[in-house]
Amino acid sequence: MDSTVIIVLAIVLLALIILNNIKLLPSSQTVGGCAGTQYGCCPDGITSKMNIYGTNCSGYVPPPPPPQPIGGCAGTIYGCCPNSTTPKMNTYGTNCPGYPPPPPPPPPPSPVIGGCSGTQYGCCPNGTTAKTSAQGTNCPNYPLIGGCAGTQYGCCPNGTTPKTSANGSNCPNAPQPIGGCAGTRYGCCPNSTIPKYNSQGSNCQST
Repeated sequence: MDSTVIIVLAIVLLALIILNNIKLLPSSQTVGGCAGTQYGCCPDGITSKMNIYGTNCSGYVPPPPPPQPIGGCAGTIYGCCPNSTTPKMNTYGTNCPGYPPPPPPPPPPSPVIGGCSGTQYGCCPNGTTAKTSAQGTNCPNYPLIGGCAGTQYGCCPNGTTPKTSANGSNCPNAPQPIGGCAGTRYGCCPNSTIPKYNSQGSNCQST
């Protein structure tokens, strides 16, 4: 076979292959609407989004910013000392340089005591008159104690004479104190007022 024929046949065959491949390719379709945009459409179905978030869409609500790590003085419990980055150890910042101690709390007000509670002995039974003594002798209708019950030592056996001492030495017929030789244990020496030291009177002078 002539080489020319072979070349022609090769060219024809190549042309057929190219034409066949062109028929197999799908026909390109024109894509439009929201599907033809890069990011789709806004919720209104008409406006194309400018970005993935649709910031150009009507009613767009930006997402909240991501939480930022808190550091520095804002990341401490009580903040920092004045003009410093040193964290406070407590609300008052007692560890801060030049810390002034807080003023002491004011003392509680003294209760104003009036009425019967403000008197030395309280009030009389009427609730208004202040007693001038523990017994309330100035109170209206104060019971005056008289008779033997109103004396310091009571009365003598006769029931009327007040005693001037505990033993009632001023009472009528009161026993008189024993004195002289009769008031000694062993009596006196013979013809003398010298008390005996013992029953034999060994201290007495013999006559």
